[in-house]
Amino acid sequence: MTDRRAFLRRAATAAGALALSPAALLAGAADVVGDELARLGPAAAPARLAEDEAFWARVRAGYALDPQVLNLDHGWTNPTPRAALDELARQARVLEGLPAEHLPGMWEGVSNVRVRGELAAAMGVPPAEIALVRNATEALDTVLLGLPLQRGDEVVCATHDYYAMLDALEQRRDRDGIVLRMVELPVPAPSLDALAERYEAAIGPRTKLVLLTHPSNLTGQLLPAARIAAAARRAGALVAVDGAQSLGVLEDPVRSLDCDFYGASAHKWLGLPVGLGVLWMRPAHVERVWPLLPPAPGTKGMARFEWIGTAPEYVNLAALPALALHRTLGPARKAARLRYLADRWRARAARALPQARYYAEPAQSLGLTTVEIPGTDAKALQQRLRRRDRILVQAMVDNARAPGIRGLRVSPNVYTTPAELDRFVDALAAAARAS
Repeated sequence: MTDRRAFLRRAATAAGALALSPAALLAGAADVVGDELARLGPAAAPARLAEDEAFWARVRAGYALDPQVLNLDHGWTNPTPRAALDELARQARVLEGLPAEHLPGMWEGVSNVRVRGELAAAMGVPPAEIALVRNATEALDTVLLGLPLQRGDEVVCATHDYYAMLDALEQRRDRDGIVLRMVELPVPAPSLDALAERYEAAIGPRTKLVLLTHPSNLTGQLLPAARIAAAARRAGALVAVDGAQSLGVLEDPVRSLDCDFYGASAHKWLGLPVGLGVLWMRPAHVERVWPLLPPAPGTKGMARFEWIGTAPEYVNLAALPALALHRTLGPARKAARLRYLADRWRARAARALPQARYYAEPAQSLGLTTVEIPGTDAKALQQRLRRRDRILVQAMVDNARAPGIRGLRVSPNVYTTPAELDRFVDALAAAARAS
């Protein structure tokens, strides 16, 4: 069994384990949604279910959403289901009532077995191959800062990679003398082949690592990750994938990308409470990578990357109802719904905003759409939409590495309604006219 905190296991008590309520952990929207899917039968196929507003309204009922704001910024953080919120509060009270006894039981009884198993199942990998961390930044920075690299070794990355990962690589450049080969990606990409060719041209005999963001949080652009990974492997390089924006909506999210390292946050499209992420790596690489924080002597396997000291273990426990809902819905249904919603609002926007420029083609994106209205200030549009129309989107601006990105990132959730997206497009068109 993977052991995150050896001293906690030694201190585990029956009192800690008995504080947990397995029935409560799995109750909630997952049961309701599962019953409805069973009733629908063949109509629950992803493409058909994507347009079933009655079904998605039932899903929405499982969330405690702010009724005053139309949230179209789920690419940052998804709300977690009401059942997970209830469990978060309940387990926090249990823990704080007697922390010294309940912490060990929470880790050993739930996090180390059930949460690990559910997350691994969502990723399609064995539980022993993942580490429970706090977010994608911690997961990927573990690799980017911990992989042995020598002065002159090259890392291929892109200007559209997440800023925190590029910060880590630039620190290694300044500290260790590695060389960064930063790929400039076309916006929008004319094809996946064109993207692959950019990376293939940057990969050379000194390349030791290739970082891929799948998809980009800036543009929503998916990458031909498997093809790029094959090119990296021919050069003897390893591949790290930032899957923060696709875990939960991509089937077989790890193996299909043919990578060596994979990190993601669970608070995005998996919909878990903030504070849980996951790191996977091929077993052959585990002992090569230095952990961010030194683990206890003798720690083996992926447990080497889990030590952070005392942590709020109740966050992990509250993940189980959210994971149950994800398992019931499945990534294919969620992806089909998100693509349906994106196609729908883009079709309406084509009529209301014919000048709009999109940063990724629909077939090459998933969950996120970044749109630029030429001649307007994206930040001003974002602020007007939030203040005047009570609509929340994200302004993708002021990125020194990618100054050409000047759009609004729109990321509905599966329970967002077409009527809400119609309201957004109308408000965006009005804001663009007023700018």
